Amino acid sequence: MKPQLLKINKPSGLSFNIFEQSCQFFPTPWHFHPEIEIVWMKSSTGKKYIGTSIEEFGPDDLVIIGSYVPHFYKNDSDFMEGKSSEMAQSVVIHFTEDFLGNDFFLKPENHKVWELLENAKRGIQFRKEFCQQIKPILASLSQLEGMDKLLSFLSILNQMSKETTIKYLNSYTITINNSEESARIKQVFAYMMQNFQHEIHLEQVASLVNMSESAFSRYFKHRTRETFSHILTEIRIEHACKMLQEKDISIADICFESGFQNVSNFNRQFRKMKKMTPLNYRQLFN
Repeated sequence: MKPQLLKINKPSGLSFNIFEQSCQFFPTPWHFHPEIEIVWMKSSTGKKYIGTSIEEFGPDDLVIIGSYVPHFYKNDSDFMEGKSSEMAQSVVIHFTEDFLGNDFFLKPENHKVWELLENAKRGIQFRKEFCQQIKPILASLSQLEGMDKLLSFLSILNQMSKETTIKYLNSYTITINNSEESARIKQVFAYMMQNFQHEIHLEQVASLVNMSESAFSRYFKHRTRETFSHILTEIRIEHACKMLQEKDISIADICFESGFQNVSNFNRQFRKMKKMTPLNYRQLFN
């Protein structure tokens, strides 16, 4: 099932869009759009599908979703069948990276917010306690006008950028500031992305950057905070998830096309990272 491109209509005279939903269940399909999205769940329960992740949601669930990341909120059956006594309610904010100009978030003072927007491409889950802390600002935002509205929204982004206890919903993304190190690590990642469907040996990758296997392992762990094998497995699992979403082929075929050598190891690694089997994952999407 491929996500649909959704056109977000921005109200005239506003630089960003905020709207409150109140309905029996959330009707928006599996979709994506160029706008970054913040979702605050006011009421209702269900599962949220963001990128390749599947997580439960409930009241005071708060996430920020990067541009072009597919997502979908599916309410529990009580809401879908009209048996719930409460409505499905949320506050959703849409904005583009350049809604205040091409280089506003590139200013030195805005570096933390720029990092937030970059990391939102992985989908960021905030703690319920943090949501409750900024809930008064979220709740009042739609009632404000002019500069008051803009400053309140920037305050939300600022507080999100400072929050350290967060959960990334999708696989690891690396950011390196030093240009020399960036070129080297990008070379490694490019090789992994081009060859993950085949067997990759550590000595092959180490030789790309003229290192011994042991030196490369230390180097990679120091700069990514993960082992090489862990990130390679993440890349393979992410690829498998996309195939499970979009292609009607066997689990075994997906296993081998994702670079795994046997189905039992694929199932074990998939369950470890996604907390469910590949078959369960496919069934949830279908």
